[in-house]
Amino acid sequence: MRRINKTFSSSFIQPWFMENWDYNRWAEEFAMLKVIGIDEIIIQNTVDTYNKYAIYPTQIEGYSCSVTDVICTALRAAECTATKVRIGLGVNSGWWTGNTFIKSWLEAEASINKTIAGEINQLYGSHPLFGGWYIPYEFSQTTAVTKKQKANLNNFYRNIALYIRFISKDDIMVAPFYNVKYSFLCSISRWEEMLTEVLHETGIDILALQDSIGAGFNTMDELDKIFLYTKKAADCLKIKLYADTETFTAAKSGFIPAEQSRIEQQISVESKYVDKFTAFSIDHYQNRNTSSQIDNYYRYYNYYKNNK
Repeated sequence: MRRINKTFSSSFIQPWFMENWDYNRWAEEFAMLKVIGIDEIIIQNTVDTYNKYAIYPTQIEGYSCSVTDVICTALRAAECTATKVRIGLGVNSGWWTGNTFIKSWLEAEASINKTIAGEINQLYGSHPLFGGWYIPYEFSQTTAVTKKQKANLNNFYRNIALYIRFISKDDIMVAPFYNVKYSFLCSISRWEEMLTEVLHETGIDILALQDSIGAGFNTMDELDKIFLYTKKAADCLKIKLYADTETFTAAKSGFIPAEQSRIEQQISVESKYVDKFTAFSIDHYQNRNTSSQIDNYYRYYNYYKNNK
């Protein structure tokens, strides 16, 4: 019988949340994560290619950067707990406003991301806790509608990932999502085919499927089938499948922490198909270092103790 650890091994963190952290604050975060068995943090993105802004001292012409070298500070602090730091590349708001349908735009984004990857690898790639790469451009059936568009996205990911594989031995992750509200564009049963067309021969190693339960795109009733067909695609592609499990809930006031019971339901369904679980996000919604979230943290901590 297939058995996996039904606890989170990694967690995403976004730049707006930690851009100004010093070494000590990072060390506190890593210590908190270590207690609950998380040995990898994923910095979702390090460059805003639309506003030309990086959270490390980039030398890319026309780009500005933060005062703090976020990647360096995170890697130094990670040494206290031997936590891996997976690095996200660039992100651009144009991805969500239709630019994915413009081939030249995709080509330009791939080009700048290769530059970013090369720079990050040169600056930090030799650090023993550099944990791999994350390509932050999230695709779904709404961004891969036509056969031509799927081919353009395939070229986009292949262009970035094969360059990374040329300069680095560390693995590469992407995190697509399915939105059942747009099933008329691609049914769940055809989701396998879509994933395969977009990701084949790209050089990507890990497909971390966002379950989209917190965002409200999918329901618990649909989750099993979505992961079933995603697993078929991952097996066909011969890549690893992780669950990107959402630990938040979309509310009128914004995103709020999810009930622990719902998170456990998500993990239970997804565990039949995945190799590992990454959280989106312990750092943002179940954080012992955030006073309003301490109870959420300990609810997950108790679950972790019983399931590790």
